[in-house]
Amino acid sequence: MLATSLLMVALAATGFAQTTIPTGYRAVYMTSLQDAKFVIVPKARTTGSTLVVQTRTTKGDQVWWVKDGNSTIQLADTTLCMDAGAKSNWKDMGAISIKDCSATEVAQQWNVMADGRIALTASSPQECIDLQYLRATQNNPVGLYACAGLNNSGAKDKGINWPLVNATAV
Repeated sequence: MLATSLLMVALAATGFAQTTIPTGYRAVYMTSLQDAKFVIVPKARTTGSTLVVQTRTTKGDQVWWVKDGNSTIQLADTTLCMDAGAKSNWKDMGAISIKDCSATEVAQQWNVMADGRIALTASSPQECIDLQYLRATQNNPVGLYACAGLNNSGAKDKGINWPLVNATAV
């Protein structure tokens, strides 16, 4: 019994605790409009790990829990959420990582828009999740970029457009 309790505490501390999908959320792959075979994943499933794109598989470690509108974006089956870091990082090419989920952390509040863009809610001007350098290649970084997109193209900018694919549909 003590060993089981210690194991659960250790798993929770590393972000690997088995959790259930929050009410109103859905399990999705965050695919790149630049090349739909690439999805957003953390480099590692540990707090502080930055986000990159990798080729989509059917493994659960590429799944995120999201809901439309304003919410956190949580890495499935963990207690880790997408985090934009300090306000000084909320600019073009700013890194995005995963950290322990916190309902009060403004750097973890995202607006999942119907047009495919995902904006950091508190940023001004509005910053969106971006495929850096428009490179859909293995382990290319994911960061922030102006939601207006290149040449003010908005959601038509393939680097800032992330179609959500239901994880159960693949």
